[in-house]
Amino acid sequence: MLNPAVAEELSEALAAGPQAMFALLSGLFTAIPGIRTATFIATAPDRPVTHRIGTSNPTDFPIGNVDPVDDSPWNNRILREMKPVIGNDVPGVAAFIPEVDQLVAMGYGACSCFPIVIAGETRGVVALLGDAGIFTSAALAEINTLLPIAALIFTFQGISER
Repeated sequence: MLNPAVAEELSEALAAGPQAMFALLSGLFTAIPGIRTATFIATAPDRPVTHRIGTSNPTDFPIGNVDPVDDSPWNNRILREMKPVIGNDVPGVAAFIPEVDQLVAMGYGACSCFPIVIAGETRGVVALLGDAGIFTSAALAEINTLLPIAALIFTFQGISER
C-alpha cells in the first residue's frame, strides 16, 4: 500500500512535471539498500535509439546520451522480449552491458534494467546501479512496487522524443 505522504509527493511531482518526477523517483529507488544510481531511459518513437532523460547521477550518466537500438543482448532482452536485465555481480552485468569495466571502475558491482511497457510497447527503461549482490528478492519486490509509478514519467507528452 502506498503511504499517504508519498502519494502526496507523487501528486505534487506529477503536477510539477518530469523533472520533479525524476527527482522523487530517483530518491525512492536509491532508498532501497545498495542502490546508488537510478537512471531513466526513453525509447524514441521516431528513430531506432534510446536516450537518457533523467538520472540521480548526471555527472557520470549525462542526460541526452543516445544509444542505437541494435541487435545487442541488452536491446533484445529489454526492447524486444520486454523482460528485465538483472546482473547481480560483475559477470551478470557483463552478459548484457558492454561497458562493464567502466561501471566497475566507478565502484558498481550490480546493474538491473527494467522495461517500462505501456500498451504493449517498451516506452522506457529504469536502470539501477549499485553494489554486488543487492538485487535480493526483497529488493526486487520493492523495485516492482515502484515500477508502475515510474511508468508515469513515460506518459508525459514529448518525453520520449529526441
